[in-house]
Amino acid sequence: MAPPPRRDPNPNPLLLVVVAVLLLLVPATAVAATYSDHCHGLPSAPDLAVDGGGGGAGADPSSLRLSLQLPTGYFSGGGARLFGPDLSLPPRSFSFLPSSVVRTTDASLLHVSATLTVSGGRRRRPPYDGRHLFEYDGQAHRFRPRLPRFAGRRGSVTFGLEGYYSSASGELCMVGTGSGRAADGTAVNLLSAVLRVRYPGRANLTRPFVTGSLESTDSPSFFEPVSLVTYAEEGYAYAESASCPPPPTGRLDALQVFEGSKFSCAHLSSLFKAPFRLDYTNGSSESAASSLGLHQRFMLVNRMRCADDGAVRAYVVFSNQTDASAYYFMLGEKAMVVEGFWDEKRSRLCLKGCHVVNSGPSRADLAVGECGIGMSFWFPAVWSLWERSFSAGLVWNTSLKSGEGIAASSNTIAPYFRGSLSGLKYNYTKVDEAKKYYEKYGLNKKRKGKFPDSNSYRDLTFRFFLQKGGGSGYASPVTIGSMLYDGNSLVDPDHSYPIMTEMNHRLLDVSYDIHYVGNWSLETFRRQHISAEGVYDAKTGSLCMIACRVVNISLDCEILVIAQFSPLDTKIAQHVKGTIRSLRKKTDPLFFEPLDIASYGLYIDKVDESIWRMDLESTMALISMTLSCLFIAVQLFHVKKVTEALPAMSITMLVVLSLGYMIPLVLNFEALFKNSNKQTFPLSGGGWLEVNEVMVRIITMVTFLMQLRLLQLAWSARSVDVSKDQSWAAEKKVLWICLPLYIIGAVVTWVVHMQFSNNRRMLRKVARLPRINRHAFWEDLVSYGGLILDGFLLPQVILNACSGSKVKALSPGFYIGSTLIRALPHVYDVFRAKHFVPSLRPFYRYANPRDDLFSLAWDIAIPSGAILLSVLLFLQQRLGGAFFICSKNRKASEYEMVSTVSS
Repeated sequence: MAPPPRRDPNPNPLLLVVVAVLLLLVPATAVAATYSDHCHGLPSAPDLAVDGGGGGAGADPSSLRLSLQLPTGYFSGGGARLFGPDLSLPPRSFSFLPSSVVRTTDASLLHVSATLTVSGGRRRRPPYDGRHLFEYDGQAHRFRPRLPRFAGRRGSVTFGLEGYYSSASGELCMVGTGSGRAADGTAVNLLSAVLRVRYPGRANLTRPFVTGSLESTDSPSFFEPVSLVTYAEEGYAYAESASCPPPPTGRLDALQVFEGSKFSCAHLSSLFKAPFRLDYTNGSSESAASSLGLHQRFMLVNRMRCADDGAVRAYVVFSNQTDASAYYFMLGEKAMVVEGFWDEKRSRLCLKGCHVVNSGPSRADLAVGECGIGMSFWFPAVWSLWERSFSAGLVWNTSLKSGEGIAASSNTIAPYFRGSLSGLKYNYTKVDEAKKYYEKYGLNKKRKGKFPDSNSYRDLTFRFFLQKGGGSGYASPVTIGSMLYDGNSLVDPDHSYPIMTEMNHRLLDVSYDIHYVGNWSLETFRRQHISAEGVYDAKTGSLCMIACRVVNISLDCEILVIAQFSPLDTKIAQHVKGTIRSLRKKTDPLFFEPLDIASYGLYIDKVDESIWRMDLESTMALISMTLSCLFIAVQLFHVKKVTEALPAMSITMLVVLSLGYMIPLVLNFEALFKNSNKQTFPLSGGGWLEVNEVMVRIITMVTFLMQLRLLQLAWSARSVDVSKDQSWAAEKKVLWICLPLYIIGAVVTWVVHMQFSNNRRMLRKVARLPRINRHAFWEDLVSYGGLILDGFLLPQVILNACSGSKVKALSPGFYIGSTLIRALPHVYDVFRAKHFVPSLRPFYRYANPRDDLFSLAWDIAIPSGAILLSVLLFLQQRLGGAFFICSKNRKASEYEMVSTVSS
C-alpha cells in the first residue's frame, strides 16, 4: 500500500496572502453591501490606516465613543411576542455601548462598532394583601419595605452592529444581527436589523432627547419597528444665564448638605434618588396643579446631570408608581425637563423647565412643549409633626401669582449622606396633649422588668400586625429626644451624647412614622401613613402619642397611638401591644374603629441570642450525624466478632434506619452539589451564622452508605444461615405487627391534619382573616416519620420476642448511642423553649419540628419510649427474647437450649 502523500511544511507564501485578502474582503464586502442597502442617506468611507489624533469633528475617537454611548433608554414597539407588554414595571429599556470608533477618509464620518441590548418589561404581580409589606434585614437588624415582585420573563435581544456616524448631521446608521430570548422563553437567533439614531448635537433645554429606530431587515419581519428615546448624556449646552424665577415662598432655613460647601454632582444626585410625594391639600396647590396639568402622587428625578460650575439639568417624571428603579429611563404619566443651578448661599437647587409632550403615534416620540415651570429643592433644617421631610421641593407655574405651588417632600434619608445634621431641630407640638392621655390611661403605673432605654434604643423600632381584619405595618422613630433616628441608628453619631442624657429621664419626647397596609373599614386593604409624636416612658415601656393622617385633602390629627413594650428579658414572642384609636365622636365622618396592633418578634439582643442558638444547633447537628456514623462503625466491628449477630438482626429495623438517612439526601440532592463553596460570615459576638451544610450532608451520605453495608451483610447472612426459614418466619411476624402500626399512625396523622385545616378555614371565614399558606400534609407525614425513627428498636424487640433469641445481635454502643441521639433533640427542645424567646418565623437547624414531633408531651413520651425499648433489648440479649412472655413457647425454647451428652 502506498504511503499517504506528504504535505509541504512550507506552503506557498503567495497562496497565503491571497487567502488572507479574500477572508478580509468577503465579510467587508458583505457588510458594505448590507449597509448601502439600508443606510441610503449616510454614505460610507474607508478607514484611515493611521490615527493621527483628532476625529472628524476635531475630537478624539475615545471621547466620541463616550459621547455616542447611551447607557439606558426607553423603547416602544417591537411586539408583545418578543418583548412582552409595553405598559409594565420595570419599564422597557435599551442600552447602546460603542466598542470602537475609527476615523475615516471623510472628516465628518466615523466608523462605529457597537452593541445594542433591547430588553422588555414584565408584568407586576397582584398587590400585597397586607401581610408582607415589610421584610426583616438580618444584617441591619431592621425591617425594610419588601421589594415589588414581577411575573414572567423579560424578552431581551442583543445586536452586534456596525455602521457610520456623521458629526455634521448627528445621524448614526448601523446594521447587524442579534440573538436572545423572547418573552415566552423561546430562543431567537440571527435577527437582522438596521439601527438609526439622531443625536441633537449640542443638546439644550428644548432639545434634550436622543431618538432613534430599530427595524427588521428580514422578510418576513420577526419583530415590529422599534422607537427609541433617551435623555442626552453628553454635549449639553446650558443657557447663558443660569438663573430661574424665585420660589413663591419666602426664605427657607435649609441644611448645608455639602461638606465645606464644595459642590458634588454625584452626592447631589444621590440625595434625589428617593421619590417625592406631592401635596395637593391646599387651595394654592390645586390651582397650580390645574395650570400644570398635574394629578399624580409622586415626582421622581429620573435623570440628573451637572457641570463643574454647579449648573444642573434633570429629567423629572410624575407618576402614581414608585416601583421602578432610578436606573431605568422612565416615561411616567407626565414628564418635564429642567435646568438651573445649585445656590450655595441658600443651600437650595433652583430650576426652570418645560413640559415634555408626545409628538407622534409612539410613546417614545417625545418632544419639548410649553415652558414656564419653576422648581426648587432644599433640605429643611426644622422638622415638626406636619413637616418632617429630609428633602423638600416646590413646583409652580411662573405665570401665576406668587404663593401658588405644589409642595413635594421625601422622608428618605440618603444612605450615603455625608453632610452634617447637627443643625437639624425638631419642634414638638403635641407632647403636652400626649402626656394627658399618658396619665389618663394609667401608662405611668409601675411595671416589672427592664425596658428599652439608652442602651437598647434600636428596639423602639418594631413591625406590627393588625389583630382584626389582617394587615401589617412598621413603626419607626423619627426623633428620640433631640436626635434624629433612621430606623437603625442615630444619624449623627458624633453628636449622640445628648441622647444618653435625655434617656436617663423617665419621660422622653419621641416622634414616629407609622406605615401599614390595612383598612379603616376592614373591607379592602389600603396603604396608610400616619405621623405621630408624644412621650416614651423608659421605666414602664409605655409609648403614648398624638398622630395625624391625610384623608383625601383633609388632615386628621385627632388620633391616639398607645403601645406597651414587653420587658427585654421576656420569654414571650409578643413584645409590643397597642392600639390606634380615633379621638373623634362616632358621628364624625373621620371617626374609625380602634385598631389593635401586636408585634411578634425579637429584641435586638434576642436576635443576637437567636443567631447564637442557630450556631449552636448547627454544631449539634454536625456532632449528632458524626456520632451516628461512629455508632454504625461500632456495629460493623461488632458483627465481625459475633458471627451469629448478622442473621439475628431485624431487616425491618435496618430498612427503617436506611430510609431515615436516605430521604433527607434525596430531598437535598441538588443542594449537595450546589454552592459547595458556600461561605459564612461573622456576626456580632464572634459567632457564625451557619456551619457549611455541605459537610453535614456529606457525613449523612457516608452514614447512609455504611447503613446500607450493614443491611447488605445482614441480608446475605440471613440468606445463607441454616435456620433461615425460622428467621424469615420471625421477620414476617415483625412485618405483620409493624406495618399495620405504621399505617394506622399515618391515617391518624391525616385525620388530625384535615381536622386542623378545617378548623383554621372556618376561623378565617368567621374572623375575615386573609388567606395564609396551607400547611401541607406531607410536612406532617415527615414529622410522623421522625416518630417511627425514634422507635427504630421496635422491630428488633419484636423479632427477639418472636424468635426467643438470646444472641447479642446489636452492640450496646450502637443501640444505646443511637437511642441517645434520637432522644437528645427532645431534651434540647425543652431547654430551648425555656431559655430562648420564640420568634414569629423561627428557623431551626437542630430539633426541627418538621423532622419530628415536638411538644411538652412528645418531649416526655418519645425519650421515655426510646429508653424503654433499649432496656427491653438489653434484657432480651441476656435473659432471652421472650423473657417477659410467660408461655409454653418460652419453656420449650429454654429446654431446647440444654445440651445432651451421650454416655
